[in-house]
Amino acid sequence: MTNSVEFFESWEHTLSSDFQRDGVAAESDFQWVTEANTITLDKGNSTLAVFNDDNTIAGVAVEHEIRLYDVHTSRLIQTLRGHAGTTVSSFAFQPGGRKLAVCFLRHDASSFWHLTALWDLDTRPPPSEHLSDAAEAAAAAAFAIVAQHWPEDHLQSAELKEKVLKLVSKTQEAINIRDGLLIRGSIPSRPFSRDGRSLLHLPGGNSVSVLGVDTFTERFQLSGHTDLVTWVETSPDDKLVATCSFDQTVRIWSMETGDTIRVLEGVTNQAWRGAFSPDGHLVAVAEGNRLVHIWCIDTGELIRTLGGFNGWVRTLAFSPDNRHLTAGAGGGTLRVFDVESGECEQHWQIDVKTKPSAEAFLEVHDVQYSARGDLFFTTTDGRLFGYRASENRKWVLVDPKYQGVIFPHAVLSADGSKLVAALGSSIHPSQQSITSQIEAEWAEEQLY
Repeated sequence: MTNSVEFFESWEHTLSSDFQRDGVAAESDFQWVTEANTITLDKGNSTLAVFNDDNTIAGVAVEHEIRLYDVHTSRLIQTLRGHAGTTVSSFAFQPGGRKLAVCFLRHDASSFWHLTALWDLDTRPPPSEHLSDAAEAAAAAAFAIVAQHWPEDHLQSAELKEKVLKLVSKTQEAINIRDGLLIRGSIPSRPFSRDGRSLLHLPGGNSVSVLGVDTFTERFQLSGHTDLVTWVETSPDDKLVATCSFDQTVRIWSMETGDTIRVLEGVTNQAWRGAFSPDGHLVAVAEGNRLVHIWCIDTGELIRTLGGFNGWVRTLAFSPDNRHLTAGAGGGTLRVFDVESGECEQHWQIDVKTKPSAEAFLEVHDVQYSARGDLFFTTTDGRLFGYRASENRKWVLVDPKYQGVIFPHAVLSADGSKLVAALGSSIHPSQQSITSQIEAEWAEEQLY
């Protein structure tokens, strides 16, 4: 069976359908995104980076660390370290505050689990260097004893220090869980409420915990789904929470009490991802049988069911003016719909017929709109795309060396004016400009 590395070694990207307006193909124009400077990571690779609330700091995840860089000077401000043997799987800055929600993945040979921490940037988490020192001392003491009975080269190959460090790290992890500094479970892609006072937490299974940020303790739990919750987010006005689940339902909850307000029906397969419209009146959810549904939140009415995809749909975004909904799917498909009419206005499609099994390896991710309405998304063949519908202009960043190995990920800033895309071991802040006016800044990580 072909794996992703083998597939992409001989893959050539072509499109069977591209952006257009009134039958005129979009113009390729690379001038509205220009590189400003470069931040080079001294070690490690990263596939995740985000901006803080005022876009002055870029946080970059590298293994179990988060490195904070000054966006304008590229200077490393500080490094925040989690426990050895874990990997940062997601993180987010608190809106209007100085806290950082971090989700770590811990995995052993036969299992894995997530852990969530809430770090204060002003007090910073305790450094983890002491764990390495403790592990080195313990390994040295053990080495001196067992070296009397075992050949030294056998001990070296056993990686004694690394194994002791993992044990010490797990012990510290258990203490932090006991003391409330770590909690089991993960966080969604947008974990904070818009006002920054609450944190959405997924303890695992069919419920969601709403935590108070000041205390890092549970305010209430959203319980009612009967299968895995796959998406949760607060509404733009922070009055509601929406969730979707593999149980084929979408639920709307009160952000004040945690009570269920509505159960939205119409999903016929596993629900994967959702999105609020910017005005808060609509919610859209994508499901596994290649459909997207839109409901009116006030009435609970299902107003649109949209299709035309080659695979499951797992990324959605409304345009800032609420008029368009864009969805990306497996099989390399992206569609832009007019919300009022349900008409598909744009069909962007990778040509998956050029190679067997292409549909299985190609997918559109990270569909997002900037504040001015520019559309951005990534694909699993190592590309990052932009489209400016108002001028029918497109842009693409290609890193074919790492296609299929390190997938690009893009995250918009809180105000929608900036974007950071993570591809590897260096960051390239750039800027978008029109008629000499700076419209947005761009930060990109690229692996060389």
